[in-house]
Amino acid sequence: MPTKPRNFKEGGYYHIYNRGVEKRTIFTTKRDYQRFLATLIYYRKNQGLPYAIYERLNPTAKLLQESANPTGLQERIKIIAYCLMPNHYHLVLKLTNTDGISQFVSDIQNSHTRYFNEKYERTGVLFQGTFEAREVRDGSSLLQLTRYVHLNPVTPIKSNPTGLIKTPQSWLYSSYLEWIGLKNPHIADKEEVQRWLSLANGAQNYKEFTEAKIGKDLALELGNLALDGS
Repeated sequence: MPTKPRNFKEGGYYHIYNRGVEKRTIFTTKRDYQRFLATLIYYRKNQGLPYAIYERLNPTAKLLQESANPTGLQERIKIIAYCLMPNHYHLVLKLTNTDGISQFVSDIQNSHTRYFNEKYERTGVLFQGTFEAREVRDGSSLLQLTRYVHLNPVTPIKSNPTGLIKTPQSWLYSSYLEWIGLKNPHIADKEEVQRWLSLANGAQNYKEFTEAKIGKDLALELGNLALDGS
C-alpha cells in the first residue's frame, strides 16, 4: 500500500503533487507550460545557476557554464511521468540523491513563481503550501498511478464535467506520448519508461490499459495514492 513519506528514500518512487493557491490557475499560456517543462529538465540535476539566468545565456555561454562542471552535475531525481494541468501538476519521480526531491520541487516552484509573478504583475505565493507526496511501494501501483496521471486531462471534475480533452494523447503537457511511443522520451527518463513498459508488456498494451479507464473514477481505485487536483 502507498504511504505518505516522512523521509524520502534513495531509490524510492513518489507521486508528487501541488496546485495553485486557492486553486488558482498557474499555467495560462503555452509559454507558461513550456517554461515549466524546461525547468523540470534543468533542475533534475543540482544546478549552479537559477534557470531564469541560464535561459538568457547565448549558446556559447551555456556551453561555458556546463564546462565549468567537468565531472558533471549531480543527478537529484529521475522523472518517470508527469502531467501539467491549468491549476496543478502531477509528477512521478524516482529519488536518486538524498534530499533531491525536496530541492527539486523547491527549485521548480520558486522558478515558476518568480516567472509567473513578473509576467502577470502579481506578488505573493503561487502554490498552495508544501507539496504533497505519496510513496509507491510496488510496480502494479506505479503503473496504475501513471495511468491516473496521464488521464488527468480527460477526467471529469466539478469545475470541468467533460474534462479538458477527449483523448490523453491530445494533451501536450504530459508524458503520455513518451510512454506510448509517439515521442522520444526527453523529459521522462528513457530507461525508466522502458523498464515500466516491459512490465506492462509494451507501449501498445500500456495504451490500451490506460485508455480503457477513460471516464472512470481512478481516484477510488488508487486510494490514498491519488492526489486530487479538482
